[in-house]
Amino acid sequence: MADDTITISAGAPASDLTPGVFEVTLVDISEPRTIYPQSGPNAGKEVQLRDWTFALEDGTEVTGSASVASGPKSKTYAWLTALLGGAPPAVGASYPKSQLLGREALATIAIDEGGWAKIANLSARPRARAAAPAPVPAAPARRPVPQPVVQPAVSDDQLPF
Repeated sequence: MADDTITISAGAPASDLTPGVFEVTLVDISEPRTIYPQSGPNAGKEVQLRDWTFALEDGTEVTGSASVASGPKSKTYAWLTALLGGAPPAVGASYPKSQLLGREALATIAIDEGGWAKIANLSARPRARAAAPAPVPAAPARRPVPQPVVQPAVSDDQLPF
């Protein structure tokens, strides 16, 4: 006989992920999906989102959603800027999914009130530092040559006593 009991869960599964900044790699971008927000500035309006999945170094995946809007004030634009090394995408430029997968960025991960890990911010990884020029060896320090101490000649009649 089938179990007819519904058990209420705590919400998000327990996560070992702690909030912080992590190096991430983009591993997937979903096809757009449509939602109808119940609150906020877009309440009741149709909104299309894509889910962006990022993997941490240990393989843990974190997914964030961004609207399909790609103007300079959008999350998609900000995330593309991060994935492109900090260079903002040009207006009219197109980026195939295959060109973006595998790109790396720094993600600030937060845990929301429901216990789910979310991407609070995505930023470009710093560029590698240029190799510092090799230090020029210092010239050996010169030691002063000792000079003989010359005592003035003193005669007996110059003595004060």
